[in-house]
Amino acid sequence: MKENLRGAIWRLAIFMAVCALGLFAMLAIFAELRFGEETGYRAQFRSVSGLENGNFVRIGGVEVGHVRNISIQDDGTALVEFSVDSSVALTEGSKAVVRYQNLIGGRYLALEEGAGSTRELKHGDTIPLDRTAPALDLDALIGGFRPLFHALNPDQINSLSNELIKAFQGEGATISSFLVKTGALTNTLADRDQLIGQVIVNLNTVLGSLGGQSTQFAKTVDSLSQLLATLAERRQDISTGVAYANGAAGSIADLLAQGRAPLTKFVHESDRIASLILADHDYFDNLLNTLPDAYQMLNRQGLYGDFFSFYLCELLLKVNGKGGQPVYVKVIGQPSGRCTPR
Repeated sequence: MKENLRGAIWRLAIFMAVCALGLFAMLAIFAELRFGEETGYRAQFRSVSGLENGNFVRIGGVEVGHVRNISIQDDGTALVEFSVDSSVALTEGSKAVVRYQNLIGGRYLALEEGAGSTRELKHGDTIPLDRTAPALDLDALIGGFRPLFHALNPDQINSLSNELIKAFQGEGATISSFLVKTGALTNTLADRDQLIGQVIVNLNTVLGSLGGQSTQFAKTVDSLSQLLATLAERRQDISTGVAYANGAAGSIADLLAQGRAPLTKFVHESDRIASLILADHDYFDNLLNTLPDAYQMLNRQGLYGDFFSFYLCELLLKVNGKGGQPVYVKVIGQPSGRCTPR
């Protein structure tokens, strides 16, 4: 009886230990606990735009740390304290930018490498205001496209909004994806002149509010505004050009398919000819050097009409001799007169 009780207690203890270990692992995963050594830094912002304690710190989209504390300084700026893995080294050229993680307001702190000294920052060092940037004004950005969204379904709105935010945040090659998704909606918007006009007016307002972040972005805003105005005026020409471009792409594809075999043969023969020329380059060099003189002689022979006059100076007969060696038999030879060697 005691042995059975002792065995049941051991099994219960092992079961409880396994459960405790699984619970700890689950808490570590969902609470995103980090057990490695971390280095703490600080960054000054004019506006943290909704950044909260516990938000991720990312480099190139990879999570490397968390935001630890956010406080307001005497000059009205925000001081963000964050920590990253000790394997990550920040320099005096590093920049800190608040990014949107999703459309419902989630944010994270992105670290980027910019122009500046490569000297590493020490624990507790601060990234100054001139190397930080707040998040975009999402309400103004999305609100500027409100007339456009009235013509779309919810799935299209979510997809287009995500691509638009990523494009303006400069996250990867998303401009191309945004243009592809916008191009898929041109058929729906082709006959809605008033709607397009409202979008362009609102977009100008949005871009004006975003242009204050930097001089370079302001120039981009002006160029984009002019581009949109031009596209609105010539939308019919653009639609026709896209149709013709599609047809031209099909024709070029057919041409390349038909010409692939001849082109392959041409490249192969060119390589063979080049090998032959390289193997007997002395003869080829002599041919190129003597060919102009030969052409001049032929030109003089044709001065009297559409015929050539030749003089038989020498005639050699080549036959195979013993062992396959060539034997030359001189039949005619005249070394004087016109045939005098030069």
